[in-house]
Amino acid sequence: MRHGIQILFAALVIAIVWRVAAVAAQGRAQHEREVRARSLAERILEAQFERAGKEPKSGTPRSFAFLGRLVDEGRLLGLERVVASERDLWRAGDYLFHVRLLNQLDRPIVREPADPSSEPGLGLEFELWAWPADQHSTSLALFFGSDAGNLLQGDNGTHAGLRARPEDGSPSPQNLLLEEVPDGANSTWIVVRQWRRD
Repeated sequence: MRHGIQILFAALVIAIVWRVAAVAAQGRAQHEREVRARSLAERILEAQFERAGKEPKSGTPRSFAFLGRLVDEGRLLGLERVVASERDLWRAGDYLFHVRLLNQLDRPIVREPADPSSEPGLGLEFELWAWPADQHSTSLALFFGSDAGNLLQGDNGTHAGLRARPEDGSPSPQNLLLEEVPDGANSTWIVVRQWRRD
């Protein structure tokens, strides 16, 4: 009897150790996926700021661009266009990426119009959104960046897959940071990188 209890106890300990190791491995894998997405989000923001800072031959400042334009210009690699989307939507690894430009009325434009001059001020402001590509991966973080120079990481829970539209939520994460706490922290979003915008 005593020997049977020892065997059961040993089996229980082994099961607990195995489960803890499995959860730790799953957490490491999730963290690695989020780090890769964050790294690409940083590269997208850097490409936007580099593009906007350059002067074209006409002498007028360049504006921010949709992801498709940044890819076409050779500023970004490793993104694949999501063809069956009404937005300028791209995939890299486990994440989807979307840049929308705002016109001078702060109305978001989700893909490049046939006539960009029909949207005055288009490209003076932008928003970058990144979320998990797999609809069952809502435990992975969201990322948000903008012309304000912040890259934010936020809790998810609902936005994953091709049909997800985190950008349609209200209010903007950038506005939450400005309104809620002076140092840029709140209960949903944290600043993971800042660029100085002059």
